[in-house]
Amino acid sequence: MKLVYNKSFLFFLLVLFCGSFAFAQAEREKGIELFKQGKNKEAVAALEQTTKKTKTDAEIWNYLGLAYIKINSLKKAVKAIEKAVSLNPQSAIYQTNLAYAYLLSNKLGKARDESTKAIMLNPQSADAYYVRGSAAILEAKYDEAISDADRAIAANTDYASAYTLKSDAMLSKFGRGIGVNLKSEENSKWLTESKEVLENCLKNCKNNSQVQIQQERLEAVNAFYDYYSRRKNANLALPAAQTLPNPNVTPLRILSKPLPSYTDKAREAQVSGSITVLVLFAGSGRVTHTIVLKGLGYGLNENAGNAAQKIVFEPAKENEKPISQIKIVEYSFKIY
Repeated sequence: MKLVYNKSFLFFLLVLFCGSFAFAQAEREKGIELFKQGKNKEAVAALEQTTKKTKTDAEIWNYLGLAYIKINSLKKAVKAIEKAVSLNPQSAIYQTNLAYAYLLSNKLGKARDESTKAIMLNPQSADAYYVRGSAAILEAKYDEAISDADRAIAANTDYASAYTLKSDAMLSKFGRGIGVNLKSEENSKWLTESKEVLENCLKNCKNNSQVQIQQERLEAVNAFYDYYSRRKNANLALPAAQTLPNPNVTPLRILSKPLPSYTDKAREAQVSGSITVLVLFAGSGRVTHTIVLKGLGYGLNENAGNAAQKIVFEPAKENEKPISQIKIVEYSFKIY
């Protein structure tokens, strides 16, 4: 049978194909550029259109997942980046981004597994170590968090978030010892080392966009370090029921304790639990410093610290003179 070709029709199909391809490419580049500009909702719309026409472009699925993360649509983010990984399983970047999406979704085991895969593909991936360490600290595996933070810093000495992770893990180890061995050198060293980590960050992180946050953290750690150094023999943060009464001291009295607000990130990730905050109730009648000893992440640590700053109280008194005092304050978060 002889096949008959209509040259005009074939030319029409070629023009149609080239036009569609050019449109898809333009939409692809538009979506990527919108994401880089921080126009995340517009980026999602453009990238979604692109994936309908080009389903095998791993880079586009990756960018779409990252854009979903920016608008706090975590389930869609996970699916999009999972697609990117399935199309290019040898990309350490895609594996790391998937681990990060799992971390934000409170799927800590999966975050740890994907981070490990990324590290196997690229042992110098600072981001992968940071994500795995972040999962570890949320699981109260503080030594693992410190170890991964060290690896992230070794891979990138300018990685401010890794210094923060290490410092937070050390403060959590300090908090775990409060009320058990607060007077011991073994426990107090974590305050000292946390302070040194933050100092190193301010010295080494040349492109530190978190410099103000780091300075505030260091100021708080220094305040508690100084307070502890002056009162080595005091059980600083024990609940009142566990401390021996001092007839010359009138304990502080909390008048109001504002509650911290929940966050959209925590709600999306279905996070619940408690946060413990070490609070310095100054003799001036103000809360001057707070540090989170055990956190939940997802913006809740910051909210708990901010709420603690707003506590209204009557300061403790010794021989009728106002004095500063440290206590632990706990906040609970439940999903309704």
